[in-house]
Amino acid sequence: MAKLKIYIKFKIKEGHVEDYLAAKRELVQKSQAEEGNITYTLNAVKDQPNVVALLEIWKDEEALEIHKNTEHFKNLLPVGGEFVENVIMADTFTEYEL
Repeated sequence: MAKLKIYIKFKIKEGHVEDYLAAKRELVQKSQAEEGNITYTLNAVKDQPNVVALLEIWKDEEALEIHKNTEHFKNLLPVGGEFVENVIMADTFTEYEL
């Protein structure tokens, strides 16, 4: 079973990074508490003050699917969207098992 990694970069509207982070706090905390979660973090992008990167690592595809069907994911995903200017990039990776 390969780990699944999700990396998304968001450009946040000028002056609203703290608002965005506050809006996402509950989603991050509840996602981190899920059994199949390895990492779920929001990160500052060096030298890009209005860019936030989401890094998620799930133990496998099944754990990610369970996450997508949780009440907190469905209800809290849109929260804070008003602070996002645009999604810069989004990728999903499967870790090689070496």
